[in-house]
Amino acid sequence: MSGYVDLHIHTVCSDGTRTPEEILRIVREKRLVAFSITDHDTLEGYRQTYQYLKNGDPELVPGVELSAIENGEDMHMLAYMFDPDNRAFNDCLEEFQETRRRRGRLMVEKLNALGLEITFEAVEMAAGSTVIGRSHVAEVLVQLGHVSTFDEAFWKYIGTEGPAYVPKSKITPADAIKLVHGAGGVAVLAHPFIGEAHQHIEGLAGIGLDGIEAYHYSHRNHQVTLLKSLAKRYGLFITGGSDYHGRQETEGEIGALQVPANVLENMKQKAANLR
Repeated sequence: MSGYVDLHIHTVCSDGTRTPEEILRIVREKRLVAFSITDHDTLEGYRQTYQYLKNGDPELVPGVELSAIENGEDMHMLAYMFDPDNRAFNDCLEEFQETRRRRGRLMVEKLNALGLEITFEAVEMAAGSTVIGRSHVAEVLVQLGHVSTFDEAFWKYIGTEGPAYVPKSKITPADAIKLVHGAGGVAVLAHPFIGEAHQHIEGLAGIGLDGIEAYHYSHRNHQVTLLKSLAKRYGLFITGGSDYHGRQETEGEIGALQVPANVLENMKQKAANLR
């Protein structure tokens, strides 16, 4: 397979700003051969995008981004090639979405305690039918004039060091990998150089990790080279994507990394072997 892919894209169904239909339009314009909607803890963006597909469109790869934690270390796991209709997998996603609602309510309570007038109902309205995340709390804070920008909401209040931050309930990497494998998919460590997740690649490979996201807007050339080397050493495939949200200027644009399509072929081969 020739051409380019983008296997890490977010929509309004989690914390992105573009609708699935808008994402598909951009993907068509970029002439990608394949792409994946990897919203946090939900397949709604994938399902909507699937409905808009026409003959000749780029291949849509089932995807979702899960949050895991090990000894206090955050690790995001990208799941691909799974059965979107797997009952156990969807039950877990529904549970994750409910924990996000509880987290959003707790953040609102903390903001109220700081003297900021904000309601959980306003956050729900901002989220609409999508999964509630910190981005929706930030959106309301901007709307109400408590902060001037989206970024200010994070560093001042709801970022990891902020006074209204509430940790997300997370599963262990082992449980995430087991969940993905149970649905017939493959598990990939997302953006290993955001935080210190790259230091755990050897251990994760030992418990069933299938791949690592080498191509990412935050990775420098020497980091990409290192990740490719580690993938070869531990028998992992590599993937890549823009991690597009459509909000921060520092993020990559869809297709900008020119991730070669052969990474998808390697992923498909691994998924087939697992089955």
